Amino acid sequence: MNALRYHADEGLLLEDIPAPAPGPGEVLLEVRAVGVCRTDIEIVEGSHPFYVNGGPEQPLVPGHEWSGVVRELGAGVFGPPVGTLVTGETGIGCGACDLCRIGQHNACPHRVETGIFGRDGAMRELHVHPAALTYPCTRLSPEEAALVEPASVGVYAAQRAGVRPGDRVIVLGGGSIGQMALQAARAFGATEVMLATRSPEKLALAAQLGADATFDAGAQDFVAAVMEHTSGDGVHVVIEASGSNQSLRDAVSLARPLARIVILGVFEQPWVQEIGPLVANEYTILPTVGSPGVWPLTISLMERGRIQAGPLISGRFPIADYRWAFETVARGGPTTIKCLLLPRPA
Repeated sequence: MNALRYHADEGLLLEDIPAPAPGPGEVLLEVRAVGVCRTDIEIVEGSHPFYVNGGPEQPLVPGHEWSGVVRELGAGVFGPPVGTLVTGETGIGCGACDLCRIGQHNACPHRVETGIFGRDGAMRELHVHPAALTYPCTRLSPEEAALVEPASVGVYAAQRAGVRPGDRVIVLGGGSIGQMALQAARAFGATEVMLATRSPEKLALAAQLGADATFDAGAQDFVAAVMEHTSGDGVHVVIEASGSNQSLRDAVSLARPLARIVILGVFEQPWVQEIGPLVANEYTILPTVGSPGVWPLTISLMERGRIQAGPLISGRFPIADYRWAFETVARGGPTTIKCLLLPRPA
């Protein structure tokens, strides 16, 4: 079968490799669509934190945002039925430690992450995945189902923050995660949801997806504009999804007392912040990784149209055009949100 594999010495190559077979507790899937994530770009560039010093065992098949159709069930697996459209979680814990036993396999010290380290991902024609972390999504299209993963990150952020009616929420960052977090906050009942980013096109997309207000995060008066909009009160929840240190400083400036600040972005530089305001205002700082326990909820919200994935798709590429797909995502731009690879288009 065709598969994209990352080699530390040769980069990303399209190769013909043996097809996998499902082991006990696994399902074999015909891959329909795979999102090209910024994480995939960082792996190939060698800038991802896990790969800076050579990284995990290679070669590795990337791809942690995916959908596929069940082709075969491994031993001990009784569903989902062959032919079902499914998707699956990225982080896979050991299943035995105390964190896994309470459902926090995202923090398991022995975990592997599909398509990132320790386990091949879905940028290939056939993919194997643990059945216990595989979910039917039959009311979504294959392209929408491939974006359950970033949507689940937004849902987990809203859940971690305890978003509820009465809350005023602002999302900092207009990429796919930020746009999903915006919709998740709305679905959780926030009274007002806002988004800030530097791109007019992404601000327009946020408005299309339900933002009550949008702000240019690059404007000198950005914080003042938000504070004026909230009559000087600030916000109850800030979801930082840009990975910018300036954005984190803005998050603290925008937060009202007792606010919850969720950190989704990945930061390369230390966060320099005075502790005094954090203590005086009793802020709750909530770094997050993965999205345990929210996949069925996320799929339900997407199937009911509460979270839309289609408007985020900005490019579709056959797997043979993978270089173009990766270059498009790496280059970015105001209209590039989420590109998909199609290893086996229906």
